[in-house]
Amino acid sequence: MSNFLSYQNIDFRFGDQNYYASSVSLSAQASVDAVLLNDGSLLNYAPNGAVVGGLSVDFYLTGSLPSFLQITGLNESPIDVSFAGVKINQVYSKSLSFSVEPFQPIIISAEFDWYGNVLLEDFNEQSKSTLQNKLIPDYIANGYKSFITTSDIEGVGFIVSFDYNMSCDRPAYFNVDEVVPFRVAKLNKTSELSIKSNSLGKILSIDGKSAITNITLKDTYGISLDLFKVSGVLTNQNYEISEGQYLLASAKITQTIPETKTLI
Repeated sequence: MSNFLSYQNIDFRFGDQNYYASSVSLSAQASVDAVLLNDGSLLNYAPNGAVVGGLSVDFYLTGSLPSFLQITGLNESPIDVSFAGVKINQVYSKSLSFSVEPFQPIIISAEFDWYGNVLLEDFNEQSKSTLQNKLIPDYIANGYKSFITTSDIEGVGFIVSFDYNMSCDRPAYFNVDEVVPFRVAKLNKTSELSIKSNSLGKILSIDGKSAITNITLKDTYGISLDLFKVSGVLTNQNYEISEGQYLLASAKITQTIPETKTLI
């Protein structure tokens, strides 16, 4: 009997909710420096920071994003994750992205940081009835019905595809005698939208172009699953054409989300 897990036997969960993941990657990074004496000899190795883990997952969008995946929001709370007999009690979301192309299912790519230990469960005792009874989602976001609306951008023609990304820095704060942070903040929150079109209008000026866009993700039945907004500035334009192809213009819209400060 094989001792390797197969993809068909793996469920991925945020908390108690199952997500329809197409790939999962887990990593850990220890920060260790060599301690050298004045004669150049090696005394030992010493940690210079906590062990920082990384988690990335690609999954199909079957409904609205939960609050812990709204990277540019105010919610800093972590979420528990489990898959393939592995459980991480707290992961912190730091980026989310997806691409929309005609007639293609939309896959959400999310990245997380984690600290502390990974719990290993007995996968062999996991009930396969859970896998067999998994509900098949009725609604999966697809580029067939999803679309983008733009305003304040003159001359944008037919949009053939677009990519969306939101990200932030997650600095961790530790007590002196602990290896798990008491807070993982959100800083430098940004969102970016890259579009490809047959026309983008006039070339950029020194101020760029102000841009307000709304992304609506729908399934093949036209049911709305989620809405994303970008209100920023268009900062670059590219025009490309090659033999046997049509001219395509590409541009990137960037938005910086400032921190809201409360005056006391």
